[in-house]
Amino acid sequence: MAKHASMIIEGDSMAPTYSAGDWLMGRWAKYKLTGFNRIKVGDVIVIERDEQPGIFYVKRISETRASGGHIPTIFVLSDNEAGTDSRTWGWLPITAVRAKIQFRMKRGK
Repeated sequence: MAKHASMIIEGDSMAPTYSAGDWLMGRWAKYKLTGFNRIKVGDVIVIERDEQPGIFYVKRISETRASGGHIPTIFVLSDNEAGTDSRTWGWLPITAVRAKIQFRMKRGK
């Protein structure tokens, strides 16, 4: 079941789109590449990597890949080139997606 939750941006990896202190509203659910709860290239999402449980990153989907019988994967990028993203981590399973950002509720500083 999907639920909505707010979050605060820390750091500048998504600048200039989002900056440290911005409050965002996200829709938490299990996402896929087709149908209901769909994510697509250009969406801003929240991910949690298996290697860092409990740490959440806000990133933009740059590419998606679905191959028969395998878990779909996504390639995510920071809006700020200095941010850490799939250029370091590689492709991520779609199961790493925790939420899709809906909108900014309040600007930070």
